[in-house]
Amino acid sequence: MSCHEPQLLSASTFLLSNATGWDGQARHELRRLLPGATVESLFLRGNIIVRSPEPVGTVLDRLREADTRYLGHIIPVQVRLAIGPGARQVACIANAARLLTPPDLTRSFCVRCVRRGMHDFGSPELTLAVADVFVDSSGPPVDLKRPEQVCSVEIFQEAVWLGMNAVEDLPVKTMRAGRKWAPGNRPVSRAEHKLREVLRYWDLRLPSEGRALDLGAAPGGWTRVLAGRVAEVVAVDPGELDERVLALPNVTHLRCRTDELDRDAIGRFDVIVNDMNMHPDASARLMCEVATLVEPGAPAVMTVKFFTPRWSRHVDEARGILQCEYEDIQVRRMPHNASETSLVMRRRAR
Repeated sequence: MSCHEPQLLSASTFLLSNATGWDGQARHELRRLLPGATVESLFLRGNIIVRSPEPVGTVLDRLREADTRYLGHIIPVQVRLAIGPGARQVACIANAARLLTPPDLTRSFCVRCVRRGMHDFGSPELTLAVADVFVDSSGPPVDLKRPEQVCSVEIFQEAVWLGMNAVEDLPVKTMRAGRKWAPGNRPVSRAEHKLREVLRYWDLRLPSEGRALDLGAAPGGWTRVLAGRVAEVVAVDPGELDERVLALPNVTHLRCRTDELDRDAIGRFDVIVNDMNMHPDASARLMCEVATLVEPGAPAVMTVKFFTPRWSRHVDEARGILQCEYEDIQVRRMPHNASETSLVMRRRAR
């Protein structure tokens, strides 16, 4: 894929993080503090773009001094670029970074890259490519721990935001809206609510003596919900499960990827759920590959993750793949779905 033309932003533009689940309140807080600014949530929740007619310094001072509840990191950005998933995009992003004001050669410097989505390149190689644009024998000196200047590269699948800022112009606010639970009562993850909503909305009755297969289980929110409803849960994920989930007597954790399962040894299941954080078509293919482990007519739940704003396309692609092994596929966004939706279906009878 060829490179898109990078855009040098004319208005004062900021990328902000906000407390998860409080996107509307965070936007309201920003509109109150910055009258006249345009405030929009990105498709990946917990992230907001603000465009203000006021100078960058004025906006930063106001946000620093304000007693905020929902805001976190604040990053002024000066360049935007649309990209594809291919490895060639590393060179495109590095080239776009040339539009930024170069760093002061006398002050320490680093590149910080945060990549969200599915790409054929990683953050380390991108970080090095962007650093090569600005760092040579004449400086600036590189300091990865306590830099005085930072080039920020923030990627949201197809959109890249870049900013060059002094570290004092990258304020971090304390998000005080995070605590919703008394100590000891916090869920393993917010995903617990999502699965409970699915079970309640579709009135899915899980067999109390049955077995459940949980794909993409870590940290174990769905596993804990299932463990309270069936006799045994096999949780599949190379990541770690929460110690509260591991302590449950009817939970078995297989620390591997779904495509590494020993299907001859794992047995058969009465329900399968899938909350894997991967592209919808790849996730759906894995669901079909393990379908032989599931009893005919058994319920299945899958989360479709939205890696781009084209939500309906992601759902259609997943449904088209799933239809070869599953039937009665139904779609609904649950209250706790963020940039995703839920599919409920049944294993095809053979």
